[in-house]
Amino acid sequence: MATIIDGKKRIPFMRGMLVHYLIERGFAYEEAYEVADTIRKTLPKRKGIDRKEILRLIDQAIRAEHGERQVGDLVFWERRPTTIYVEGKNETGPFSKERLAHSVRVAGLSLDQSYELAAQLENMLLGQRAEQVTTQVLEELAEVLLAEQHDQGYAERYRVWRAWRGLDQPLIVLIGGASGVGKTSLAISMANVLDIPRVAATDDIRQIMRLMLSAELMPSIHTSSYLVGVEGGEDEVIVGFRQQAKVVGLGVQAILERCLEEHSSVIIDGVHLLPDLLDRWKADHPRSFVAQVCLAVSERKVYEERFAKRASDAPSRPMHKYLSNLDAIQQIQEHLLEVSAQSDIPIIDTSTVGTIEEATNLALMVVVEQLQEREELKKILDGEERKRRKKG
Repeated sequence: MATIIDGKKRIPFMRGMLVHYLIERGFAYEEAYEVADTIRKTLPKRKGIDRKEILRLIDQAIRAEHGERQVGDLVFWERRPTTIYVEGKNETGPFSKERLAHSVRVAGLSLDQSYELAAQLENMLLGQRAEQVTTQVLEELAEVLLAEQHDQGYAERYRVWRAWRGLDQPLIVLIGGASGVGKTSLAISMANVLDIPRVAATDDIRQIMRLMLSAELMPSIHTSSYLVGVEGGEDEVIVGFRQQAKVVGLGVQAILERCLEEHSSVIIDGVHLLPDLLDRWKADHPRSFVAQVCLAVSERKVYEERFAKRASDAPSRPMHKYLSNLDAIQQIQEHLLEVSAQSDIPIIDTSTVGTIEEATNLALMVVVEQLQEREELKKILDGEERKRRKKG
């Protein structure tokens, strides 16, 4: 039996070990056996073979039948680690595909794409027999895979998100839009991806204000946003809506102030998030990280279908209530789109998005791209780029 000479080690060549190694890397049994048998037939003529030579023979045998197939380092006689430990700033724990997949979703990948990338990264590390890796190295490798398998835009978004996390600053995400565009579903989905525990809706803020302020004292908040001025025609619909949004906006600002005081992130959704009414607050808090998006439904038929589905899911929100006021709702939507465009707030047409996952991916991309414009993050990213160039 031939012996592999690897430094001070002397390892007898065993065909089964090579077969097992190749099967672990995606070869069918017949393919793996054929390669291993070719090597076995070559070795009887030699009592000993050094590491470089046997790796060369295996590589030739694989290329002859399978071309440029990726199979790791080919050191089949060494034990492959089964667990990789990730060393963070404060703790060390086992590598988790689920955790890594969750973190890269912010780049705009789907659930399946994220998990596939995490699995590939794990296989790559195991193939290199890495038993421990730092969080920084793991994230840098994920960034490389994002660029290679998707495009540079995904890698850039992931890099921005990593830089923001390094700042340890609260993030405020505001999701505006008229009734029925999917704000609440998107807010919950984004909160899960971004690990933001606090989610609020302007409708809930308005409800609390109703309990505190009587209809006589503050009539504008005691009806739906699309009914405030409906009796007065189109102009009055917008005037009434803006009056309500201005009052509810005080409650929104109170939540934002509290989140900044507590250093906690929050996602707020609602029809009352008029960009022009929040511009003053943003100007007074220039260091706060605020990302805002406006949702819309461009097709009336889609609106009708959304309200029908909402009624079936929540009987307390009957379809006819919304359909009978759809003209007013669409008037409010047009106003929201107008003021959003004036304030350079990105607009997402949810009628063109098939699933909540797709809407979430799109919104995540928009949020990260807004963060990318922050000077604090630009400085960090520029510094990282200079370090990379020095290493290169």
